[in-house]
Order: sequence, then C-alpha cells, then structure tokens
Amino acid sequence: MSNSINEKEYKIKPFVDSNIAEIKQPGKYRVVGKIVDVTENSILIDDGFGQLTITIPEEISLKLEDGITIRAFGYVNIQPEKQMTTTFIQDFNEIDLDSYRQLNQLEQSLRKANT
Repeated sequence: MSNSINEKEYKIKPFVDSNIAEIKQPGKYRVVGKIVDVTENSILIDDGFGQLTITIPEEISLKLEDGITIRAFGYVNIQPEKQMTTTFIQDFNEIDLDSYRQLNQLEQSLRKANT
C-alpha cells in the first residue's frame, strides 16, 4: 500500500461502550442489556440504568426474546427519542456482566491515562 495516502482517511470511529443513561448525543455505541420487549422489527432493552429501543435489520438471525441479555452495536439517534439502529447483535446471556463491566471500567481508565 502506498504511503502517499493519509492513513487517517481510512480509520473508522469505534463503537463507544456506554450505559444507556449516559448517551447524550448521536453516535456509534455498543450497549449491553436485557430484552424487556420484542416487536416485529425492534426490541426494547434495559441495562439497569435506562432503556433503549433498538431497530433490528432483517439479516439478524439471532433468536430474540424477553429475558435474553444481548450486546448491540449501532448508531443511536437522540431525536425525537433515543433509539439505536443496530448493525450487529451478540448473545450475552452467558456473560458475567459484573466482570464485563469491571473490565470495561479498567479499559477506560487505562485509555484516559494514556491520552
């Protein structure tokens, strides 16, 4: 690959790991929560801090039902209400959420210390 092209042009912003209540502006986020409601093309999740409606694309093949814990990656719009258009969903039902959140806090503190 040629060095004449600026590498920054090809970097994609990462999904920001966040609690639902902390999402205050539009952007790419990843959230973990329990499904509390399922409709034909969307789900409502609760992460213990807030709730978020997630629009599900047709190509998602994961069986989504009430009570399952998932991690969703997508773009969150704030207006007219906080809603995510997801690009990827993972089954997080078998994940220890306390350990997961502790690791995320450690990762964020290390990232802040290195900037």
